Amino acid sequence: MRNPDERFMAECLKIAKKGAGYVSPNPLVGCLIVKDGKVIGKGFHRAFGESHAEVNAVEDAKRNGFDLEGATVYVNLEPCSHRGNTGPCAVLLKNEMPDKVVIGMQDPYEKVNGKGIKILKQAGIKVVEGVLQKECREFNKFFVNFVTKKRPFVTLKIAQSIDGKIALNNKDSKYITSESSRKIVHKMRSEFDAVLIGTNTAMLDNPKLDARLTKGRTPFRFVIDRDLRLPEHLEIFNDENADRTIIISSVKAIAGKRNISVRKIPVKQTHGRFSISDILNSLYEENISSIIVEGGMNLFSQFLNTGLYDDVFFFIAPKIIGSGISAFDDASIKNLSSAHELCLIDQKTIDNELILHYENVHRHS
Repeated sequence: MRNPDERFMAECLKIAKKGAGYVSPNPLVGCLIVKDGKVIGKGFHRAFGESHAEVNAVEDAKRNGFDLEGATVYVNLEPCSHRGNTGPCAVLLKNEMPDKVVIGMQDPYEKVNGKGIKILKQAGIKVVEGVLQKECREFNKFFVNFVTKKRPFVTLKIAQSIDGKIALNNKDSKYITSESSRKIVHKMRSEFDAVLIGTNTAMLDNPKLDARLTKGRTPFRFVIDRDLRLPEHLEIFNDENADRTIIISSVKAIAGKRNISVRKIPVKQTHGRFSISDILNSLYEENISSIIVEGGMNLFSQFLNTGLYDDVFFFIAPKIIGSGISAFDDASIKNLSSAHELCLIDQKTIDNELILHYENVHRHS
């Protein structure tokens, strides 16, 4: 049984989730204001550039006819102490003077990082830190990763047969898994900033990479096309979300005459290839805090070899393909002690298919 602080903090996370897909690269934040054991105001960060959770919760309390005297404020992330698109929330709470502020986790962003807590304490407000801290940190893993590692959170999404094949030898891969599994992937897309695929996946599968099977917005769709050789008729260049398609290409190719009418960003080449590190740096500069890598085999293998990924989702269909293409056919090791280790986080079944969620064991290093 959770104590009251933990119960209210869990509710903060629940309402903060409503901002998923819309606040990036800012964090997901929910706020509750409680007085005499009752919630008198609540709010969450709805969209990037709009009012923060604390502002919305204070306004909600005042609409309900309450002030914050004698109240406790619950927020899953330390109130900000700097002025960005909005004013500092720590100063707002200081001026409203609740009795207590309960915080899930300290903000790791260098412009905050304890400064908001300091403002509250100096004002004489009691501050309780670290309530459901582990859950709060995992909940905002995209944001934490973005501000501490200076790169997007990377998820590899692999749909495969039970014998480990993502496509037949003739490259046919539509569809190995069921529509139920694809709905889960579409839900994931709606909450991530971007999807990333390689040239061959775009060419052979002609995917939409949208979120049409669920409620929510379509992510940005990044496709690697070093020499700008992809045909202009592909879905991602022509559908209603074409303005969310971005080509990652070479400086030389972008400077050339051929010009697909979508945005392009240049990435430097090393020995005629892009490095995963340089691609992630470019995505970071685009304020992309989370990406799903959806293929193909060459791209999966590069992420595995570099270790620059955070977790992996395997969607496994109860089908045996035999000879075919595996997700990591371009990756190799010299001995078993060099095998890439994963830690199982979750598993579930849907329509007789198995979904395994693994974490890179080196993610926190």
